[in-house]
Amino acid sequence: MIHRIQTAPNTYVNLEVKPYKSEPSLIISKSAATIIFNQSETKLLNDIVQAIDATKYILKEYGSLKKGTDLFKISISEFRGIKSFQIRQWLQSPTYSGYGKLGISLPTYKLKELQTHLITILQEFQN
Repeated sequence: MIHRIQTAPNTYVNLEVKPYKSEPSLIISKSAATIIFNQSETKLLNDIVQAIDATKYILKEYGSLKKGTDLFKISISEFRGIKSFQIRQWLQSPTYSGYGKLGISLPTYKLKELQTHLITILQEFQN
């Protein structure tokens, strides 16, 4: 089942549980960006997202997820006065430390909707 969160006219964040490399996985996509989490990573993501107070959007990093050699940071940030929830890849090398291009963001006012979808998605893993 595809869960969709509309972030702008004709723009959506899609969340779908389906097999990836023969393992049930959560595939999160928006435009050209796609992030894939297995069941245990999805549970950790859910734990981090559910702990965010959807009524108080405090700008900070709420947690991180290690996926193989990749690290993803979950945060609420602000750009040009607009707050957004983000799942962004964190890069660490001898020449650069910071966010990479891979990431998904949605307006903070859609966070409650994401929290609701994640609860349903965890139930889909059980089926």
